[in-house]
Amino acid sequence: MLHKLIFLTFTLYLGLFVKFVRIVNMIKIHPIVREIILGELEAYFALTNGYMNMSSYAHQIKPRVEHMTKKQVTITSLVVSLSRLRKELKKERPLIHDVKIKNITTKLPLSEIAYENSGKFLEKLDSLHKKIAISQEDFFTITIGTTEVDIICSTNLENKILKHFKIKPKYINHNFAGIGISFSPEVFGTPNVFFSLLSVTARARINIEELVSTPTEFIFIVHEKDFSKTVSLFSKLHRDVNTKN
Repeated sequence: MLHKLIFLTFTLYLGLFVKFVRIVNMIKIHPIVREIILGELEAYFALTNGYMNMSSYAHQIKPRVEHMTKKQVTITSLVVSLSRLRKELKKERPLIHDVKIKNITTKLPLSEIAYENSGKFLEKLDSLHKKIAISQEDFFTITIGTTEVDIICSTNLENKILKHFKIKPKYINHNFAGIGISFSPEVFGTPNVFFSLLSVTARARINIEELVSTPTEFIFIVHEKDFSKTVSLFSKLHRDVNTKN
């Protein structure tokens, strides 16, 4: 009787030990699996939308997980981790979500003028606004980079800017358009707002020439040939989100 009791106690402890080891291994594997999934957009969508073949994907990431955890892992443990991760991600805010757009504004035609960042250019920049009147109807933004200064402006301002600086630009681009997406201040503090808006144009294969932002506005600079399509996409998003709410 005593031997049976000892045997049962040993079996119980052994079972608890095995379970503990599995949990410890899971803790080490799971953050790595999460990191991999969040780094692969297609895998993230497949997992969260329920159409991922977890076994196939587990085989795919197994070498990476083993390299990162410095130990051997089983396909079963990876599938369990993926299944657990799917439940966790379902509770979180989606990586790409519908942004509540307040207003859509447009500006065109626009030009882009790029100069080399130099002391001579910066000296003349100080007096630019004194010499050139910019109305509320105009579009004007300037970005000072480490080697270049990029000006995007209403095309009617282009010649005035060129005459003011009297420096040969690195390049000039024409036929651009600006689409401004406005939203309320609380939206700006929401993670992945810009990413969600960019995904709208990315899925439509629209090339973004430049991006300009303020705390409550995100402006897409596109070629005029993509203008109508871009406006149509964001107008649809605006309608769809407002209909839901």
